[in-house]
Amino acid sequence: MKTDTHPQYDLERIYAISIVEVARHLGLTLQRSGVNYVTNCPWHDDKHPSLVLYHRTGENHCHCFTCGHDHKVIRLAMQVLNVGFLEACEWLSAEFCIPTLDGHAIRSKRCHFFKEPPAEEKQPDYMYIPNDMVDRMVTAEDGLSRCLMRLFCPEAVNWTVEEYRIGCYAFGGLDDYTTFPSIDSQGRVTNIKIQHYDSNPDSPKFCHCDMTTYMLGKIWQNGGLLPRDAELQSACMFGEHLLSKYPTQTVVLVESPKNAIVGSLACPELLWIAVGNKTGMRRERLMALQGRNVIVIPDRDAIELWTKEIAEMCDLANFSVLPFSLHTGDADDKHYDVADFIIEERLKALHACGGGLSLGES
Repeated sequence: MKTDTHPQYDLERIYAISIVEVARHLGLTLQRSGVNYVTNCPWHDDKHPSLVLYHRTGENHCHCFTCGHDHKVIRLAMQVLNVGFLEACEWLSAEFCIPTLDGHAIRSKRCHFFKEPPAEEKQPDYMYIPNDMVDRMVTAEDGLSRCLMRLFCPEAVNWTVEEYRIGCYAFGGLDDYTTFPSIDSQGRVTNIKIQHYDSNPDSPKFCHCDMTTYMLGKIWQNGGLLPRDAELQSACMFGEHLLSKYPTQTVVLVESPKNAIVGSLACPELLWIAVGNKTGMRRERLMALQGRNVIVIPDRDAIELWTKEIAEMCDLANFSVLPFSLHTGDADDKHYDVADFIIEERLKALHACGGGLSLGES
């Protein structure tokens, strides 16, 4: 009479192994995305990481936002190693030193289905910008804030400056560059964009930047204020740190930080977030928006691109695209955006009441 000779694996302890650690032992490349990690999905030909590893308290599974696979640690090991259930349990027990239920240790025999651990590679020395370096710059003395003081209530501008932590920086012979820090959902500064705005109310370029963008992280590295050999973390969304502060507010997703600032002044009941540039509409950057109601307002030249990209991420959040810039403003201005529209309307209202651009007009 045959008896079952298979070891009695401790499934409770196996399922409790952190799925992030399992992925590391399987040789998968991980990227941080908010409080979770993402990696390339082994269930389909994944060019961009779409498998999210949920590892917080009460969660220990992976979910692919492209193919829909949702599994725990054993199924992940089965798929990556291309083995059956028992072989995956054997590998996990050996890798994480989990004895069988009768107390026997499972030794790693390195059978044909076991992957050798990847060779140790020197990982980049990633870093964030110290928050106090941002705090020292926060002020409404920059060019953009001075423009907005002429269009909106000064108290509202000061409040918005504090919320988004924008500020002023002297650079290139000018002392009023506007700083836009990208602060992630855990309050860490990933980088700081700076731009110069024309604050002359008589200029046709009033409240517009000169289109030259610099990143302070790189400037400070070159100047020795930050470690030269360290790599800054990938920039997150501008305003991302406000998502946890306002968990129920509808989000408006725009391209540039200026759009987010101006939009917040015009419609403060909504939470305005910017992806940073036309090509910033990427799943890994938008992961912090999971489950939120999101209105997407593209610049005129990004309407078609963003509409297509958002359609592929409808599982991530409740997105709705509002392409209003298609039928407003100068038809020849390819880069017309929501800030242009709001500023034009504010100027019209101020001139209609005969106030012009006097400081503090609300």
